[in-house]
Amino acid sequence: MPAVTIHDELKKELQEIRTKKNFVAKEWADKKAAILNDYCRKHGLKATVVSVSGGVDSSVILALCHHAMSLEGSPIQKVMGIAQPIHSTEKIWKRALELQHHFPKSEIITVDQTPVFDLLKPLVDQSVGVKGGDFASGQLRSYMRTPVGFYAAQLLSQNGTPAIVVGTGNKDEDGYLFYFCKAGDGVADIQLIADLHKSEVFAVGRVLNVPQSVLEAAPSADLWADQSDEDELGFPYDFVELWTTYLEYPEGERKRVRDSFSEEARKQFDELGEKAALVHRRNSHKEHYPLNL
Repeated sequence: MPAVTIHDELKKELQEIRTKKNFVAKEWADKKAAILNDYCRKHGLKATVVSVSGGVDSSVILALCHHAMSLEGSPIQKVMGIAQPIHSTEKIWKRALELQHHFPKSEIITVDQTPVFDLLKPLVDQSVGVKGGDFASGQLRSYMRTPVGFYAAQLLSQNGTPAIVVGTGNKDEDGYLFYFCKAGDGVADIQLIADLHKSEVFAVGRVLNVPQSVLEAAPSADLWADQSDEDELGFPYDFVELWTTYLEYPEGERKRVRDSFSEEARKQFDELGEKAALVHRRNSHKEHYPLNL
């Protein structure tokens, strides 16, 4: 079901939240780049590996690593982005490769896993006795990309540039919705944008020269043909930002905000809030794993 457009009153409330917060993307990027450099220096690391999908999150991570490497005294000598198409839409794959032109000091490589997927999926389907549908097949794609990133990091380490895998999870998807694959994109050595709402990820992307094609594309995990995150969820990321901020308020402030909406706006706020809360509850097993019984 396509994601809805949020009510004008909800948009106004969100804009007031953003104005009050006054997020400055350039300041955040400079500070986070310095933190990354300090971490790498402390642990003797010289390279970062990012799985690039052509989406904004992975593109911003690559850009941030590139920015950190460009700072004076950075211990980072290599930033590698790995495009891993698996029956991927060509335009998505091309967006990932476009990063090379915007960040020339980084290296973008391609590991096309399509033939591996075509061998592995039917083998597992046949053994289990169940044919994987779109969702299960999409999860397999995410699972398959994880070992490649870590293996590439091992190869760089073997070659004298100790490397880590940098995750791509943001505050809305990974922090509240837990909208990630446990053994896939949820696995990384460090995370850099876990404190950013999706809108802030886009803001950082703009100041770090992420390609316009990436910034204009609808967010997608590229798990199946024409898959869109917001269509799948049934609500836009802007609402998640509004909802999660609302949940952080004390009870009195929550009541004030909700009561300020018209009946129509309040109805949508409650309906979308329940949808977001349902995704949160359904995926909450991902918050802590593995679970020790």
